[in-house]
Amino acid sequence: MSKTTGRACEAYGDMFLRRFIDFVTFSHHDRTQPFEIMATILNDEEIKKLIGKVILDGDVSCIKPNSYALRLGLHGEFLNSGKEFKLGTTKKGIKVQPGHSVALTAFETIDFSRETVRKIYPDHDLHAFISPLTDLSREGIVAPTTQVDVGYHGTLNWTITNTSNDVRNFLIEEKLFRLTIFKLAPGETPTNPYKGDYQSKTGYIRSQRRGAPVGMKESQWEDSCIEGGPEALLDNLIKSGYPWNLLGQRLQLIGGQFETVTNEFGDIKRAIEGLDKESKKLPTQLDEIIDRRTSELHFQWSASALTAVGVLAGLALAIATCDWAVKFLKSYGPVIGILIIIISVVAKILIPKIPRKKKP
Repeated sequence: MSKTTGRACEAYGDMFLRRFIDFVTFSHHDRTQPFEIMATILNDEEIKKLIGKVILDGDVSCIKPNSYALRLGLHGEFLNSGKEFKLGTTKKGIKVQPGHSVALTAFETIDFSRETVRKIYPDHDLHAFISPLTDLSREGIVAPTTQVDVGYHGTLNWTITNTSNDVRNFLIEEKLFRLTIFKLAPGETPTNPYKGDYQSKTGYIRSQRRGAPVGMKESQWEDSCIEGGPEALLDNLIKSGYPWNLLGQRLQLIGGQFETVTNEFGDIKRAIEGLDKESKKLPTQLDEIIDRRTSELHFQWSASALTAVGVLAGLALAIATCDWAVKFLKSYGPVIGILIIIISVVAKILIPKIPRKKKP
């Protein structure tokens, strides 16, 4: 027998012995004591039961062996510029520039409320952990790991940061995060399920963290700027005298201009959104104006045509009942007809060339 085979037999022997000892120990266990049950991770078959009930807008193609792959949703915000976005109409994805962070939402909505969960698992609650797929870390995308509390209902939000030197593109409904779901045993379920600021909210929700109280002194703050940091170096550069002070002032000016441009970009974005809302009303208003003007022109044309017919009918009747008018037309009718034709042709040529006064 080889050494490898001997080691394998020894390992299997140890495992069999441990299993036998556990069996004997459990058979003599006090049956009056409850057997401890721990939380279990849901597998693919169990996750499939949650689609459409606990995982709303879910897709079975996103189910993995022991997790569900959350997809990129419709709403979010580029945190560096404060620009919010909405996908699904004309925009089909987002571009994340190097060094930029973006807040995202999941395409799915999660319902961990007890009322919903206990229809599937009586006496149990669901808890979950969210972690990024490994594809993100391989591309230099940093994303935090977070959790979903018992009782939570709403759209999940998270943030990613592009630490690479390349632009990273993400499509709508692309699989980005892994949702690992735990089924809690009766002894592990909390007394008070989640009832926080984000409960039952869908879409992109900005941070609900409350700021510091008004009136705090500057000395009560610990600043992130440290001695020897970029801000301190810039300040020392300005104080170092000519010509370095000019360079430092120029850099400081560029920084202020960049901040101004960022704020103006946000203002322009909001103004464009307002114009976009107004432009949606424009086609309806144009249709109403065209319909009203068409009706007016139709009425004017009908009145003019009726007047012309009345005049011609009256003139024809007057001529037909007057002997001298009939004799005059028989004698000079051809000449009059030629004159009318000439006058009409001349009017057709000259009238369009007559300058018209512009309306004030």
